[in-house]
Amino acid sequence: MVRRGSKRERKDVNLSQQMTLLGLAAMIFYSVLLAAGIVGVNVMPQFLVSAFIFLTSGRLMRQLARNLPAKEKPEKKKTSEPDWAWLSQFLNWFMALLIIGLLALWVMKPVGVSFFDSLKHHQPDSQPYFSDSIP
Repeated sequence: MVRRGSKRERKDVNLSQQMTLLGLAAMIFYSVLLAAGIVGVNVMPQFLVSAFIFLTSGRLMRQLARNLPAKEKPEKKKTSEPDWAWLSQFLNWFMALLIIGLLALWVMKPVGVSFFDSLKHHQPDSQPYFSDSIP
């Protein structure tokens, strides 16, 4: 019995089928957006190009997977141990700055107004000061 294709080739072909299905799903999604009137015709070329890229990438990946030579055993790369001391210190500083930032936003918002309402009604002054003469 002759086996057709290696395990890697089957995996790449499976990925290419997923990319093709993703392209078809994108086309259906974009057509639903257009039919519902959410987006206009002026943005459809960008949507169609992205869906076309997904569709063609699936086909290209399938062709490339057929042309790849079979590898024997993949060599394991030596992975280094993560620097847990630095990562924990980074996480501590990041979370401390995040909490201080959130508290600063909470203190700056008006009393009795929710955070989302204060963001919705915030409009910066768009008219600069103008004077005919300088005193």
